[in-house]
Amino acid sequence: MDTLLIFDCDGTLVNSEHIYNAINSDLLGELGYPEYTLDVCLDLFGGHSWSVIREIVESKHGKPLPDDLVERYVRHAEVRMKEEFLPCDNADALLGRMHGVHKLCVASNGERKNVLQSLSVTNLKQYFADHHVFTKAQVPRPKPSPDLFLFACDQMEHDYKRSIVLEDSPAGVQAAVAANIKVLGYVGSAHDKDRQAKRLRDAGAEIIIECLKEAEKHI
Repeated sequence: MDTLLIFDCDGTLVNSEHIYNAINSDLLGELGYPEYTLDVCLDLFGGHSWSVIREIVESKHGKPLPDDLVERYVRHAEVRMKEEFLPCDNADALLGRMHGVHKLCVASNGERKNVLQSLSVTNLKQYFADHHVFTKAQVPRPKPSPDLFLFACDQMEHDYKRSIVLEDSPAGVQAAVAANIKVLGYVGSAHDKDRQAKRLRDAGAEIIIECLKEAEKHI
């Protein structure tokens, strides 16, 4: 097992980024911020943790968001994931071929409970032990800081130089670049693939893939 494959979860393995940001839009709308439409949330918050989202919104509007906002978000997500979450196209096929050949782990900015449940409801959890699913709560700083990916390499006892990150968001790509880890920018779950590809390239991704099957050529 010469390579460690580090997967983001939302938008890379699970087609959930759109749904999560719809929840963000709904919650912020309920709080009196209707300008945070789904498209705005996808642009501003894609790949970011709620701590970063909170900081962005509070900084712009000059007043704090409710303390229980993350708990509300988690409750909304738990309801919707059971009925709406699907694996990204070819995620199961790629993981099935890589499992047992390379080391696999997940490194996500998501809330840990949501990440584990989303992997479970899409039947992708079979490829990852619980202790190989890493989330932002385990490190000082979430993506776009490199902490989470470096932590994953350390916990997996693998050299970052022989690791590959698969990411769909600019924040995730920036984190991989900052960690000096090879990154594949995935646009298969994006609504505007050309625009997202440009955003990922601008963030530092030298390789862009539209289908997860393409990842095998770069491993």
